[in-house]
Amino acid sequence: MADEQPAGGKTSLHSLSVKAGQGGGARSHVAPMRVREEGVERALRQDQGSSARLLSWSQHSFTNKGDNYVAEVTSVRVKYQVKAQIRDASYVVKMRRGRPDSHFDDMVFLKEGKFYTVLLPLLNAELTRAGQEPLRVPRCCHTDWEEHESQLFLEDLRLRHFKMYDRRKPLTVAHASLTVRELARLHAASVLLLAKSPKAFPFLSWEMCNYSQQTQKAFEALISGSLDTASELARAAGRMDMQEWFSSLAPRGADLLSALIHPAPPFDVIGHGDCWVNNLLFREDSRGQPMEVMLVDFQLCRRSSPALDLNYLLFSSLTANERSRCLTRLLDDYYSTFRAVLIAAGRVPSFTQEQFTQEFHNKSMFGLIFGALAVPALMCDARDAQEFSVASDDHTVDYVMKKRESALRMLSSNPLMQPRLLSLYEDVTRHAPASSRAPRDLECSQGKPATAATYSLPESHASA
Repeated sequence: MADEQPAGGKTSLHSLSVKAGQGGGARSHVAPMRVREEGVERALRQDQGSSARLLSWSQHSFTNKGDNYVAEVTSVRVKYQVKAQIRDASYVVKMRRGRPDSHFDDMVFLKEGKFYTVLLPLLNAELTRAGQEPLRVPRCCHTDWEEHESQLFLEDLRLRHFKMYDRRKPLTVAHASLTVRELARLHAASVLLLAKSPKAFPFLSWEMCNYSQQTQKAFEALISGSLDTASELARAAGRMDMQEWFSSLAPRGADLLSALIHPAPPFDVIGHGDCWVNNLLFREDSRGQPMEVMLVDFQLCRRSSPALDLNYLLFSSLTANERSRCLTRLLDDYYSTFRAVLIAAGRVPSFTQEQFTQEFHNKSMFGLIFGALAVPALMCDARDAQEFSVASDDHTVDYVMKKRESALRMLSSNPLMQPRLLSLYEDVTRHAPASSRAPRDLECSQGKPATAATYSLPESHASA
């Protein structure tokens, strides 16, 4: 906990444990994160009105290792005065990382700021016109966003009793249903917005695979290295069929993902881009039943098929058996909500429920790849968490190797790891298409959408 700073102190500088990345070494990461008083004052006035006068503020550690993967996050508690009343407030502050020459850090920080300040007001305006509630995301305390910004002030959802889900446990169907319904509202609002401004918001096209040569090389190293890790885990678990499948996928995984990300009408929405359990907050009743969900962390928001968000969520955050049992219900929950929002706005969806279900299956490779990448991050404890570092391809290789060492260690030391891997292998057996494992090189090289049929299981398991 930090000491309280009287207004006028200008800066609070503390060594705080920051949110750290997947897998990796056991050493903790401690870094100084700076909150500036002018930012606190601006956020307070935006949130509480121009008459609010800052009296004092303090900075506090907000996250645990393993909670976040691409941003540094802290919190600020504020004491302020409005007329004669003394009041308290609290904000979450996301920080632009101070690593020099990291294009990835710049990209994700700018994207998230633009989502909250540019996109969110427009998306909520579309929902309001349709008689719908605003999107369930944190309130933003900024009215504009410039490239020089270094801190993003957001509502502290703890004050409304929202909390993270235990990432080591699969989502319950009730939690997953709430989430897919909120994704549907986001996607439907974006359909309404993009119908009016189809070529606006160029930042949505920024991807790790295209933002710069630096991020492209890091992306290739991250995906190929992480799939090699999945292959090594399968070998260590005695599943040579899965070892072969992931090994064959590794050199081509980055190209496949780049192709799958590309939107193609009618499946073209503004998606969350990183929708897994760590980027969800839930408010639950006394029995642990979810009452409300909040989507957080929009650093990777993008224009893409709506099926990508659902594949990412359902393959990373549910077990194979539970997803197989409830997939039809969850896709129904999604489509019925998506359609209801559009109908309320006087529009008809441009694809049917059957077409969307087929699109979900067409994009299953996206879910399988990110499901594989997520397992070590989901199962690790704070001791095994490491900072997500992709500032260059060298940083990325180092990060991937540390994550691999940690994942292999967890296979023998963490009792949760083996069951989750077996669930992943069951997913691959069920959902990877039974076609040639050779990639459609021409399609990928020309940037045409690739489908899950690009890869398959070995013959003995494809028919299982």
